[in-house]
Amino acid sequence: MANIHLPDDLRDLLKRNGKRQIDLANLLNIDPTAVSKILTGKRLLKAHEASAILDWLGPEVTVDAPINTAIPIIGQVSGGNWREAIQHPIGHLPTPDPTIPKGTFALRVVGDSMDQYVEDGGTVVVDPNDRALFPGRFYVVLNDSGETTFKQFANEPARLVPCSSNPVHVDITIGDGTAFSIVGRVIWRASRM
Repeated sequence: MANIHLPDDLRDLLKRNGKRQIDLANLLNIDPTAVSKILTGKRLLKAHEASAILDWLGPEVTVDAPINTAIPIIGQVSGGNWREAIQHPIGHLPTPDPTIPKGTFALRVVGDSMDQYVEDGGTVVVDPNDRALFPGRFYVVLNDSGETTFKQFANEPARLVPCSSNPVHVDITIGDGTAFSIVGRVIWRASRM
């Protein structure tokens, strides 16, 4: 049983079986440019695509490659004042980038304090394993009352900064006596245009 280590092995298997990239595109019902991206490692296979390739190339082949999975949307985060953190599964978001780490989750943004980057109703992807604070990066933060917010970190003085067109929103100073913890760094955003 051969393992396919994308992209080179798949390209070789196509050639050995007399198949072309256009044949693979037709099989997977995707654009030929998407096949090129698969073969260059710029696009991951989806689970149903890997299964179709296995069936197409025969039972002696297994696909040993990253599979594009979905990121769970587990609730909402305030893009405004502190707001009670409630986990309420909303659905899933297709993984937008193959380099997004495992364990990430997505949150819907409620409020306009971050509307210069993510509008109200947009979605952010959070890496809970990346909690080190660096100026200019974005974080979901939890206070000791169980409330969360999404802001940009700035230092000198250390603070959480809204990025809003609404002047009502103000900085949250770190070290003012409010205990908080970092839920994770926001590593990706999605919103309608």
